[in-house]
Amino acid sequence: MRKGAAEPDIPLEAVQSLLTRVIWQAVADLSVENYRSEAERFFAGETFVEYCDILGWNVGRARASLGRFVDSGSRISGNHLLTAADLAAAPAQPAQAFAG
Repeated sequence: MRKGAAEPDIPLEAVQSLLTRVIWQAVADLSVENYRSEAERFFAGETFVEYCDILGWNVGRARASLGRFVDSGSRISGNHLLTAADLAAAPAQPAQAFAG
């Protein structure tokens, strides 16, 4: 970036949408053992506080709501909420091989 260049004018709604997606991905990561500790650090850290501020969320309420969601046994899969009942009713999926 050139010295003295103005910052891009990004609409607040776009920033809020992106932050919400990041938060939901971190929620999904809580159910993946390899990512759980990083997601827990995110929710306990200052970045989550800053995101809540930008989104207009109360941090205490957001963390409490997150705790209730995780305790409910529900999980996020892609863009879809899976409740504990959905997870219990789902047939076991065979492992998939991915081509590199």
